[in-house]
Amino acid sequence: MNTMSRVSLGGVVAVAAVITVGLGSASAAPNYDTLPVNPNVITDSTAYVPVAPVADPDGQQGVRQEFNHRDGSRGITTTILVLPSAQAATDAMNAWRDGLGSVVTNPTSGPVPVGTGGTWVTGVSPNGTQSVGVLMFTRGNAAVDVQFDGPLNDPVPPDLATQYGDDQVAAIDRQLGT
Repeated sequence: MNTMSRVSLGGVVAVAAVITVGLGSASAAPNYDTLPVNPNVITDSTAYVPVAPVADPDGQQGVRQEFNHRDGSRGITTTILVLPSAQAATDAMNAWRDGLGSVVTNPTSGPVPVGTGGTWVTGVSPNGTQSVGVLMFTRGNAAVDVQFDGPLNDPVPPDLATQYGDDQVAAIDRQLGT
């Protein structure tokens, strides 16, 4: 009887070990909700109110987060896609660049020293009622698109957008280890 107890106990331990290892090794889907930089940190204010982040925007792994100014005059939308490779991130950024006509009219653009391939595009919303600035860059396998909407006569300053981008690069490095 003692032998049977040992076998049974050994079997239970073995089953418990398999179950524990199996549960411990299952990888959870990554949560990128904290990846977008909160603009209140940069502006040292509480002026921006975050909207709940959207996981896997447009069916792509990553996150989209909107921050709206409390007076309704400005908005910042950050989209970060976490893709299989740096080339896939570059391809995503190029696709965004190709689609800018639906976001900004009469654009002016130029390179900015943010991430890889940093580009700053400014202009007017298609309906002519807002200023629009778009910062795009990649960092490793992450593609980042940040859209700044504001009053027509008061666009976001390029240096603030660049600082926001630099902070976003740092957040990606911390959280994704790029």
